[in-house]
Amino acid sequence: MDHLLFLAQERMESMQVSLRSMSSSVAHGYEQLRDGAHNSWSRMSLRHNNLGQDLAHKIQEMMRRLREILSTLKPEEIYQRFMFFVFTEMTKAHMYFGGFCFIVGGTIGIVVGMRLRASIVAPQKMRAVVANSYKGVESILVVEDMLAPRIVEPYQVLVQVKSAGIDYLDIKVAEGYARVLRKQLNKYNPNNTGEFPVVLGRDCAGIVVAVGKEVSRVDQGDEVWLAVPVFHPGTMSEYIVVNEEFLSLKPRQLTFEGAAALPYNIMTAWDALVRQAGLNPETSKGKRVLIHAGASGIGVVGIQLAKAWGAHVTTTVTTRAAPLVHMLGADDVITFDNSNFDKELLLREKYDVILNTVGQVLHESSTKHCLPGGMVVTTTMCPLASDSYGYISGALYSLLMRCKYFFTKAPWQTGSGWGTIRVAGQVLDTVSPMVESGRLQAVVDKAYSAQDAEVAFNHIGKGEQIGKTVLRFSSATPIRNLGMAFWQDH
Repeated sequence: MDHLLFLAQERMESMQVSLRSMSSSVAHGYEQLRDGAHNSWSRMSLRHNNLGQDLAHKIQEMMRRLREILSTLKPEEIYQRFMFFVFTEMTKAHMYFGGFCFIVGGTIGIVVGMRLRASIVAPQKMRAVVANSYKGVESILVVEDMLAPRIVEPYQVLVQVKSAGIDYLDIKVAEGYARVLRKQLNKYNPNNTGEFPVVLGRDCAGIVVAVGKEVSRVDQGDEVWLAVPVFHPGTMSEYIVVNEEFLSLKPRQLTFEGAAALPYNIMTAWDALVRQAGLNPETSKGKRVLIHAGASGIGVVGIQLAKAWGAHVTTTVTTRAAPLVHMLGADDVITFDNSNFDKELLLREKYDVILNTVGQVLHESSTKHCLPGGMVVTTTMCPLASDSYGYISGALYSLLMRCKYFFTKAPWQTGSGWGTIRVAGQVLDTVSPMVESGRLQAVVDKAYSAQDAEVAFNHIGKGEQIGKTVLRFSSATPIRNLGMAFWQDH
């Protein structure tokens, strides 16, 4: 015990010496500050004798009073009083009260910090696949200095893209599809700096980096898959900011590549089969459905949806893709590269619903294979009238969009139509159980690294893919958010 007292006394003496040294340093610093202020003010007074005498007198008086207050402070006495309180007057009640205040203060700090999360993201550069003009595939390139998007609304989500899907629609966008619509709507997008470059891509899968304070569907760290409308900034970039209504939690069975191959194809097939043709689990049983080009990205989704809902599915494919569509559940497969599929269809019963994924060239022939009261639906993008508007029509269209923007929710952030398919994360929520049960599978044709995007687009242009081609974003620049850095190891 004596040894402990000796150590405590020695520690107290050391602290006294430190306090005396600190007191001397403070006093010396004060003297220098006062002398410096006095000299500076003296020089100013010489220049402005008639203007600053009263102010100089007040400052000198304030400095004198401050010195008097500091001179009354005795660090040794403060230290002795503190040690006397700790060793003689402190009780358990004091300790409990101090601990309680510490816990309450810490809890309040944590809550406030969580409330402030993910509101602003500092600008960073990122890699992206873009079109720098409307000249088609030759205008597509990979850039390394694209400005990363920021969360600017409370219902937005920042996603680190791990893999993004490539669609033939991206080539159409690089040729100018929806250019007027995109140009007008992106005027209201703070993350857009002009018409070019246009980030390509309609769907992706990745990890949530940050969320706005009103986001409820996902949280930081969640793995998600999503699709965006044609007028929205694309998904082929290391980071993307989207409205939470566009995304959904990624099914755990899917890899990032598989998850990136599905969302926009699901939206397109859903729009055709459900919204246009009225098919669903209750109405599809016993229906005969024909799907043209069943090995395309949309076709493989359409086959699996219709089959899962109880329909009889016929599809047309190349001989090379026939085993795949059989595996996906097609009841009847017609190969068009070694037979006349039109004659083959005449030998079969007619169909309640025909899904035309090819385009206008098959529309007329499809109608003759349709039952009375049946329906032919198409997934090909119709030309937008706004893309051909002249000066006067374009000005009126711009005015209409401005009015709609100010009287409704910001259109660039929502899945509202504007003449295009509706995109909603709720559709992904609906089909997720089908993915988890194995009734809806992803078909990835090829996976390229983001650096090889130009090669991937040339592959798409040949029209030989089965399923969907995807891009991998294997690395990402850290984005700093309110002093915190978010990134994933690769």
